[in-house]
Amino acid sequence: MSFYENIKDFIKKHSGKSNQLINFKSLKDFTQQRPLTIKYKFRIHASELSSDQSTINDIVNKIIRNDSSKRAFAGKTDSEIGHINGPIYQFESYRTQQVNLVPSGDKELDVYVEQIHLGSLPTEFYEDAIYHLQSTIFMAFAYVTGGPYKYFDEEKGRLVVDKEPFDLIIYVQFS
Repeated sequence: MSFYENIKDFIKKHSGKSNQLINFKSLKDFTQQRPLTIKYKFRIHASELSSDQSTINDIVNKIIRNDSSKRAFAGKTDSEIGHINGPIYQFESYRTQQVNLVPSGDKELDVYVEQIHLGSLPTEFYEDAIYHLQSTIFMAFAYVTGGPYKYFDEEKGRLVVDKEPFDLIIYVQFS
């Protein structure tokens, strides 16, 4: 008797419920299911949706407060940053899944991140996004970009700290 059959038999013997109420699926049923495929996806920057830097900063600050990873500078030490070609941003590994597309008005989808209105989705994405919102599984992430960063300056021979305005990269996918 297979492992699966042993477990099924055990459950039948130790269940206080009628066998008619227990729906058993064979292993074949699970292995024949197809994985989700991506039907439509796009990527957009928050700065493309809003020119209001204070709104973007509010969202970023909320993400920073709520992110459980708290991995500043991608978990790198200053000596490790010295071996990387290019800047390492303090909050580059911070993200949120609190991204929503909400229909509003005629042919508009409003974008909310962390329950803060960011702006309206550009019209080039509207038709596909509204179609897939009604017929597929929606998944989205917003990653923090910009802000304080460090890099190793070869000419100066030392680690340099600088900053730039915050932004978000928003990934949207329909499966």
